[in-house]
Amino acid sequence: MQHSLRFSYRQVFLFWTPLALMWLVMAVEQPGLAAVIARLPDETLNLAAFGIAFSIALVIESPIIQLLSAGTALCSDRRRYESLLRFMHLLGAGLTVLHLFVAATPLFAFVVRSLLGVPEELVEPSRIAFLTMTPFTALVGYRRLWQGVLIRYGHTRVIPVTMIIRLASVAAVLVPGFFRGGIAGATLAALALIAGVGSSCLASWLYCRPVVKHEMPGDIDDPLTTRHLLGFYVPLSLTSVIFLSAQPLLTFGMARAVSPTEALAVWPVLNGYMFLFNAMALSFQEAVVAILGRGQENYTTLRRFAMYLATVLGLLFALTAFTPVSGLWFRGVSGLSDRLLPFTTVPVMLLFLVPVLTTVKSWFRGRLIHEHKTGALATAVAIHSVILFLCVWLGPILWQVPGAVLAAGSLIIALLSEAAYLAWSGYRASVRASTASA
Repeated sequence: MQHSLRFSYRQVFLFWTPLALMWLVMAVEQPGLAAVIARLPDETLNLAAFGIAFSIALVIESPIIQLLSAGTALCSDRRRYESLLRFMHLLGAGLTVLHLFVAATPLFAFVVRSLLGVPEELVEPSRIAFLTMTPFTALVGYRRLWQGVLIRYGHTRVIPVTMIIRLASVAAVLVPGFFRGGIAGATLAALALIAGVGSSCLASWLYCRPVVKHEMPGDIDDPLTTRHLLGFYVPLSLTSVIFLSAQPLLTFGMARAVSPTEALAVWPVLNGYMFLFNAMALSFQEAVVAILGRGQENYTTLRRFAMYLATVLGLLFALTAFTPVSGLWFRGVSGLSDRLLPFTTVPVMLLFLVPVLTTVKSWFRGRLIHEHKTGALATAVAIHSVILFLCVWLGPILWQVPGAVLAAGSLIIALLSEAAYLAWSGYRASVRASTASA
């Protein structure tokens, strides 16, 4: 049974660091898959096909992503855990059937050909990769639920182990597939992804079993009713659904701005570079949920830690963005040509604010999830999407700037709006709590 526990800054750092490592491992996986595909035959076609399959899989997966936060926030006893596990069974089965239905019927061709406007030669390779990824959503859901339980009960140090197992399994499929040949790059990447997600899911379950058996109390809280569970989880899952659905808006904006081809070429590279810093900020959310669950006396320590983390990440990003380091990265590691490098200079200078704002978001989101006020999170991400749409729609009309600059500026404004709403929601919740206690 968990008792109230006051965390020092050092303890918060030690609790959070494994979660940051987990996100960093995930940040490494996609470039690794792309690097292998790029060295196989028909690399352009297969890179595009895997990107299409993965993006559609992410949209189908989006309702299940927040089970990490749900497991961290709700699994206070075994009875609540079993309720959430049954919910996962239903959600996983339903989304897997949806994935299979899209993959095995003409619906997939309609989506990629008619809605996304994908060239005809990419339709079938991307469908095969997408069909290979059928177990993806359920495996991710179970893994995130069990990792949420591990985080709640303080076992964050095993989380990176599950992710290292994931990377090793990906490599165990990619390496022989690369040398043996005979399989399309997109399909090989899909098989490797499933192997990695499946192995980390199994490892998370093995680590979680003794926690459920020996550390999780029987029934100390009220039962997790269907109404309570849906009231908590539906708004939370909507944040992922809305956020992932809004990402094509940046493509829409860049395509209408100055130098659209160059912007679309450099933006994935900028996004991947940004995610290396953002991963550490995103991981702070689960630390906030779990540590606040150990005692409200940790509120001030976590708030100050969030300020320190935001400052450090912003300075680290700025040191690379405003010095030649970013050019060395984009040229040497990412392989951008001299023609494309100038299109990264201004956007990367703007994007140094992203990890700062993401850390602020993680602090407020973690607070609101701990307090089961998830409706505010869905409203915040809806505001983010609306502001982003207005920026990418009006931006090319009002300012003649390169597309990557427009995307970076629009993203900053949308994040500022979302963070401001979350801060206001957190302040309003604090005022209500103070009024009620008085």
